[in-house]
Amino acid sequence: MALLNGLMLQIPMHPHLSDHEPHGLHMHYAPPSSRLPDRFRATTLMKLAELIVEHGLSRTGVCAADGCVRVYADTSRAGRRRFCSEPCANRTNVAAFRARRRG
Repeated sequence: MALLNGLMLQIPMHPHLSDHEPHGLHMHYAPPSSRLPDRFRATTLMKLAELIVEHGLSRTGVCAADGCVRVYADTSRAGRRRFCSEPCANRTNVAAFRARRRG
């Protein structure tokens, strides 16, 4: 939480409502004069903060597949996600199945 708060303090944030096509009414988190990377960073940080507030920090993680370092957000009802994607889960499960058959 301290890391996220620190990162949010590094970016000028000025939340405001915006209404343009194709998105309709939505939030922008950085001033319109901000550089594009700063606008992306502000939005990413705010959405990550919202995710943690709504689902808790335990619902985020690093993919359990060998060699994968991608992160995921588990918004499922059960909260048991371990992989960033179905391909990573399938690859891991197939490898475990083949290892059991060999053993």
